[in-house]
Amino acid sequence: MINHAAAQGIERESLSGESVAQQLQQQGINQPYNLRLGPVTLRAEADLTADFNDNIGLTKDGRTADIILTPGAVLNAHWKVSDLNHLDLVLGLGYEAYLFHSQYNSLLLSPDSEAQFNFFVGDVILTLHDSFSYQQDPTAIAQLSNQTRLSRWQNDAGLRATWDLDDIILSLDYDHANLWVTQSTYDYLSNQSDTFAPKVTVKVDSSINTGVETSVSDVRYEQNFENDYVSLSVGPFVTAKISDNLSVDAHAGGYFSDYSTGGGNGDSQNVSSFYGNAGVTHRINDFISESATVGREFIPGLTSNFTQRVYANYTATWQATPDINVGGNLLWENLDDSDAVDREDSNRYGAGLSASDNLNQHLTLSFNYQYLIKDASPSYLGYQQNSATFGARYQF
Repeated sequence: MINHAAAQGIERESLSGESVAQQLQQQGINQPYNLRLGPVTLRAEADLTADFNDNIGLTKDGRTADIILTPGAVLNAHWKVSDLNHLDLVLGLGYEAYLFHSQYNSLLLSPDSEAQFNFFVGDVILTLHDSFSYQQDPTAIAQLSNQTRLSRWQNDAGLRATWDLDDIILSLDYDHANLWVTQSTYDYLSNQSDTFAPKVTVKVDSSINTGVETSVSDVRYEQNFENDYVSLSVGPFVTAKISDNLSVDAHAGGYFSDYSTGGGNGDSQNVSSFYGNAGVTHRINDFISESATVGREFIPGLTSNFTQRVYANYTATWQATPDINVGGNLLWENLDDSDAVDREDSNRYGAGLSASDNLNQHLTLSFNYQYLIKDASPSYLGYQQNSATFGARYQF
């Protein structure tokens, strides 16, 4: 699976030299915290959500509704090891409680959970990281239907090296990822992978970055149903801040994959094609902003070697008052499986509304409504779902 993330920080100073040393020395000084233990600062948050869901099983007929309560807590820790080196930890824990179907109750580990350590070797900044999560949400897997959950552990550990030479930035990422699916229906998806991603970024001027990004992955499944594969992606990218109110980014290139054969999915198709995505962020005025993204990518299949995903998303936000924000979103994605014995072709559409109110410096209330409809072939894989979530978060 390719993940082409938008470049961060178009207007920036060089990572080499005295400027970055001063920036890193300031990190953590003004960080809000609840408790200090020597050099370690801690910040805690607690939240509670109530989700009213009319189709927890993503079924076409005979939909099952439930109310899901999820209390949770987030701990942020920052340890300034030295003026230039620091260790950060984010740990998010929650518990999903189904009021009418308690067999689905589960502990959750937030996908934002991560440990990260930054340090220097000469002018090269190195970042060690380990992100980890335990999730059940079936709607996060676009191809999934007729399932109430997909219980899965994920862990991604790796190292990033970045050498900033003012006008040119050289970076190399290495990641080792593990996916463990704990329910027997889909445990054949459990796999491990190694990915190398070198990247060259050229700073054209203060508002434009361009360059070339590549990624090579080796994916190995624990069972002999999905086929192991090696993939390569390579292509140019550009990010530009056109004005104070408008910025764009775009990525494109070739994607190639070579799958082994003999797996139980009966699929022997490889990929030799292109990927691409583009995004626009527009601040209409001081109160209203919008963003749009479109793209084409190849993601791991559920019963096939891969799924081609073509997508478009639109989001708008309105700061109605200094404390109240209102937003909306639209999404569409087309999912087309490769030539497996069991495959699907589907379109998924979504629309949502959200609102949040910062009652004071500690307490925030939120509301989110999301409507999803999936039109699939075979037709029994289609579904409709309404979900309304009320939430409260308290920052200590």
